[in-house]
Amino acid sequence: MQKIIIFVVMTIGVVTPTLAQTPPAQVNVAEQQNRDVEKIKILNAELTEQKQLLADAQKTRAVQMSANETDALAKTEHRLEELNANIKQLQQEIALADGSANKTVVVTPVTPPVANAATTPQKTATTGPWWDLYNKPPQAAQ
Repeated sequence: MQKIIIFVVMTIGVVTPTLAQTPPAQVNVAEQQNRDVEKIKILNAELTEQKQLLADAQKTRAVQMSANETDALAKTEHRLEELNANIKQLQQEIALADGSANKTVVVTPVTPPVANAATTPQKTATTGPWWDLYNKPPQAAQ
């Protein structure tokens, strides 16, 4: 047991803490330009992907409209809104990255679709007053 303690103490003394090297505070112009080019390339790839998803969703919407599938159509419409918002935001990011836009970016949130009234649970008449957490029926006076 004593050997283990001595070994641990000696090991602690031998191990020296190492500090992580921090990156330089400033990046030279050439390196920043390379980073910007890479960022624009990634954003353009993402934009192409979102446009393809939008085209697929539009085809799906056309099929659902012809088949009169109202539930699925509502979900597809919401997905189209999301994709259009994504495309708009990506275009803004690309414009910012290549310097062709102002620095002001407006992001509009997309609200989730509203569920059908049939699937939403309705409040029942058996619920008690707001302060009755357990909905206990009133007890008769004893």
